[in-house]
Amino acid sequence: MAIYGEPQPPYPERFTKGVWLFNERHFFECHEILEELWLASIGTEKVFYQMVIHAAVCFVHWENGNRKGVLSLHRTFVQKAGEVPAERYMGLDIRGMLAEMEALVGPLRDDETRPLPPFDGLATPRLQVYGFEPTPVGEKELLVLGRHIEPDDEA
Repeated sequence: MAIYGEPQPPYPERFTKGVWLFNERHFFECHEILEELWLASIGTEKVFYQMVIHAAVCFVHWENGNRKGVLSLHRTFVQKAGEVPAERYMGLDIRGMLAEMEALVGPLRDDETRPLPPFDGLATPRLQVYGFEPTPVGEKELLVLGRHIEPDDEA
């Protein structure tokens, strides 16, 4: 059941691409593509995009070995998820996402001496979505989002 004012399919392509980027472990690029939607939105939709962005940036910090950043972004991710008044919003299973994030980050939060596991071997969560398929992102767009080339450069 949709909550009042919840966007309905078809969802913005930037969002469906953001889901694909997250699931393919392109966390920085996921953050980049969703940021424009977050800046242009209001209310629950804004909080929702921010929630997904915070989850993605949590893994950017993990990849960089920044334990403090992982814990901080996980905390704000959980806070934002609690502000979305639904278990599923815009087709995304928020409850499942919370559980997967907690399974990874909870042990780090609960034991300050526990080292940050290497990112390369980490089984990162996948965003479970319903009602749409994530939109794949091409190599050139990945490079643009990752700031490796300028948008008007020839690939």
